[in-house]
Amino acid sequence: MGKKKDLDIYPSIMCCKPWDFEAYVHAFEKTGVAGIHFDVMDGHYVPNIMLGAEDFKAIRALTSLPIDVHIMATEPERFVSYFDVRRGDSLSFHPEVSLQPYRLLESLRAAGVSAGLALSPGVPVCYLEECLDVLDFVMVMAVNPGFAGQKMVPDHLAKLRRIKTIVSRADHPIGIVVDGNTIPSNARLMHQAGATGFVVGTSSIIQGGPDAFAEKYRDYQAQIARVE
Repeated sequence: MGKKKDLDIYPSIMCCKPWDFEAYVHAFEKTGVAGIHFDVMDGHYVPNIMLGAEDFKAIRALTSLPIDVHIMATEPERFVSYFDVRRGDSLSFHPEVSLQPYRLLESLRAAGVSAGLALSPGVPVCYLEECLDVLDFVMVMAVNPGFAGQKMVPDHLAKLRRIKTIVSRADHPIGIVVDGNTIPSNARLMHQAGATGFVVGTSSIIQGGPDAFAEKYRDYQAQIARVE
């Protein structure tokens, strides 16, 4: 996660209409995205309920692309086993609601899964300092988790810069992936602040249906690169 290319793009399957899943997955494969972002919400940690085990199985049956699972749930340890994450996949969870975040990161890495901590707005970055040795990436929420279509919180860019400083102390590369309101104008600033990848959804490039995805994907990459 965050180490395959200069910019890793993870389209969110949650933002696709269920009847378009197969067509979107084929579009993702053709464009060479880094993986498919898969949101899990428990209705407790976040005020929404989203994508379950059967949805995961359906996506897995359609493609060999890596799946990037983001567990927005209290006690994420209880949810991991519901999803057949495999070597090459990635999984992030929120450390402030985990019983043993370090242990969970260790177990993911032992299974060949890229292990990540997800930080919501207001959650301190100090969690990262305690887990650098077993951390592969950080999923930084630019919005309050739970719903698509929100606006970036005001202090997000400053938080990204602090995260970049912290992860640079590790003895291995740690990706910084942003989730939430990653429209091109925001993504340019996020990239400059340290982001190495983006989750994209309805506010960025999942619009216009599967047939339009490839063109939107290329344009998205180009718009970010123009300011580098």
